[in-house]
Amino acid sequence: MTDETILGRHTIVCFGTSITRGHPYVPEQDTYPAVLERRLNRRLGQDDAAVRVINSGVPGENTVEGLARIEQDVLAHMPDLVVIEFACNDVRYEPEKRVELGDFKVNLEAMTERIREVCPQIIICTPTPILDEFHVYSQEVDFYDPWGGCNNALMEYDEVIREVAEEQRLVVCDLKRAFCDAAVRAEFDGDTDDADDLTCIADLISRYDGVHPTVRGQELIAAELYRIVRGLPLS
Repeated sequence: MTDETILGRHTIVCFGTSITRGHPYVPEQDTYPAVLERRLNRRLGQDDAAVRVINSGVPGENTVEGLARIEQDVLAHMPDLVVIEFACNDVRYEPEKRVELGDFKVNLEAMTERIREVCPQIIICTPTPILDEFHVYSQEVDFYDPWGGCNNALMEYDEVIREVAEEQRLVVCDLKRAFCDAAVRAEFDGDTDDADDLTCIADLISRYDGVHPTVRGQELIAAELYRIVRGLPLS
């Protein structure tokens, strides 16, 4: 993204779950949408005039619930770019929350179709990892035992996200890779003996629940999106 591609104010909508909202540990100003907005405007030499990034994350939502509000919370803003972040609640075991893989794919495809009615630019995020050792929610049931933990179950949704991205020609923001790379870096630096033990990135994903990014984790998400968005023309 260059000064020439920003003509007036442009709008980015970050559409997702508590990961996007920053709930429950991160204040609004430290969420990745807020950080991304500041970094983009700083690059453009603007305080707040050139790019507006809207946080349309709702804690606890799966893709069914996201689709139900897409008109008012995404399309109504007439965005130039939409970031999609879903999966962490679709993998939940409760019948009223769990979305099976086939339906998850259909829902993502429907989101893409609706968004493209008003906005050609879409980035889809792979899920941030779950730190199973800290994830009391999944430890209380045996539902995730066949996968060897909730994080492995979540990675099946990661695979679907990548399939949809390839089929729909979406840009992928690979958050799984970014967070796992941080674990490898911790191993390289001698901070852990095994990068597969994701507890070594508890500075990025809260040890209080093993799911939600910390302030540092939100900044990592913003940096990964910034890497992509700075090269996109917002037209």
